[in-house]
Amino acid sequence: PNTPPELGAGMVEPIEHRGVKLMSLGYVSPNSGVPGSGENSGAAVLRGPMAGRVVAQLLKGTNWGNLDVLVLDLPPGTGDVQLEACQSLSLSGAVAVSTPSSLAWADVKKGVQMFGNLGVPTLALVENMAYFVCEGGGRHYPFGKARSLAVEEDSESSISSEEKFFKLNRSHVFHLPISSALNKSNDGGTPLCCDRPNTARDEIETFTNLAKAVSADLLLLQHGLPPQSMKGQVSVGGSNVLTVTIDEAGDSEFDVPFTQLAVDNSHKNFTVRLFSNEGGFQKVISAVDLRSRDPKTGEKDNSEDAESFGGAISRGCGGSSTTQMIEHHVAGDNSKAKKKDNMFPAKVTKKGNYGYEVEWADGAVIIYSLMSIAKAVGGKPTHNN
Repeated sequence: PNTPPELGAGMVEPIEHRGVKLMSLGYVSPNSGVPGSGENSGAAVLRGPMAGRVVAQLLKGTNWGNLDVLVLDLPPGTGDVQLEACQSLSLSGAVAVSTPSSLAWADVKKGVQMFGNLGVPTLALVENMAYFVCEGGGRHYPFGKARSLAVEEDSESSISSEEKFFKLNRSHVFHLPISSALNKSNDGGTPLCCDRPNTARDEIETFTNLAKAVSADLLLLQHGLPPQSMKGQVSVGGSNVLTVTIDEAGDSEFDVPFTQLAVDNSHKNFTVRLFSNEGGFQKVISAVDLRSRDPKTGEKDNSEDAESFGGAISRGCGGSSTTQMIEHHVAGDNSKAKKKDNMFPAKVTKKGNYGYEVEWADGAVIIYSLMSIAKAVGGKPTHNN
């Protein structure tokens, strides 16, 4: 017989209900406030940074086994919990949930933008409590009609550039009604998609279409292709640019999400690797080159502080071999060599889908986006989506 693998120290088994594995703070903490969790049950009061660490601990300390999809239900907002999840995990995508009210939409816009900036695409938008159907069969909209930015084509010219960033493919925007059947399902612990009452056909159809849309996008992302939900979006600040070209590599387009960064402390430089359908590209860059770039956009910083970290080196050589650039100027400028020496040994840590955190020897800790790293080796963004 198959025996389950031994749990690591501190790991817990998730609760399984109807074939779905579940884990929550309420299942493991006696002070979580969940009924039945303990005699001293009360509100789980956590400061922002602590809440973020708790989420990471629950995810990494649970014996999930083999999963098809892991869904993380996050609170609203753009705080420490969301930031920790994006930087600690390689999230494939996000689903935004909102009511059609103006205040709720303001928060959703900020959330979508934050996830996009951290390399997590929004795959679908769900407008919850969008309408209700009265006994006479009429459909009513208590929060106003759908506020999603999947607008009609003839009104495209009236949309601001900021709104276009949040505009999803129309087939990836879903509307759920205020539903007594759905409320009964939640209270009873019986998933609506399992019970499938005849009175909830619209709700079941919406959930089914949502699952199909998200799963299709996850498959595309797994193979390095842009998700269907991004069709029609425009790039804002390079967030949606998925590929770059490099003059040294010909016409090949390299996938930014697969960019790799490694540090070589013995030679005091970094190795960047990019991949395309035709193969891979590898280049060594200096610490001063990486340090003098904007960590988000990858643009060269020409300020005085950046100058002392290597702006002059970049202009002084202009060659394609960054190793030669370092050797050439180490001999002729001891002050710059000393600054470079103070940056090593460095430590590199992957930060979800966003990029890499570099912990420099001088105490600076900087998170560089994948796009900024790709630009450091000469990557030029392609706007093909």
